[in-house]
Amino acid sequence: MIRPLQTMLRGLAAGLLGLALTAPAAALQIEALEQLPPPSPALAAALEAARGKAVVVNFWASWCEPCREEMPGLVQFDESEPGIALITVAVADRAADSRRFLDDYLLEQVVLIADPDQSIARNWGVKMIPTSVVLDAAHRPRLRIRGEADWHDAALRERVRAFAPAAPTQNRK
Repeated sequence: MIRPLQTMLRGLAAGLLGLALTAPAAALQIEALEQLPPPSPALAAALEAARGKAVVVNFWASWCEPCREEMPGLVQFDESEPGIALITVAVADRAADSRRFLDDYLLEQVVLIADPDQSIARNWGVKMIPTSVVLDAAHRPRLRIRGEADWHDAALRERVRAFAPAAPTQNRK
């Protein structure tokens, strides 16, 4: 008798967490960030693959409407910036749903890390989704962006671009 009750309570708790994670924010919040706990093994491996680049770590889910709205602009920004890498963390999402969303929107180059139990999100202090964490080229935390960001906004793009390595200059004769 206790097992069905525990299962039901876990499902209810997960549903409430999902509502809390996607609660609408009054406005986009951007804050300076100086410290983060060490990344999970999966996130550490993805960061290693992005060595020498600034990184945007985006926490999202396929069932989160603001996340779905934000993702194409974020991917376009990533594709236009060679000094910036995008890593996405699918929070409380089924792997098949995350992959289907990325496939449906032709986002095949996106690095996807699954976080079904929200342990990565909790470890990095993600209280709502979407949330993006910006790391500089040495992978030091610099910004946390909470809420649906407009990645076409020139001011936001410039603020994030500032953490990318300088483009190499060509020698002139």
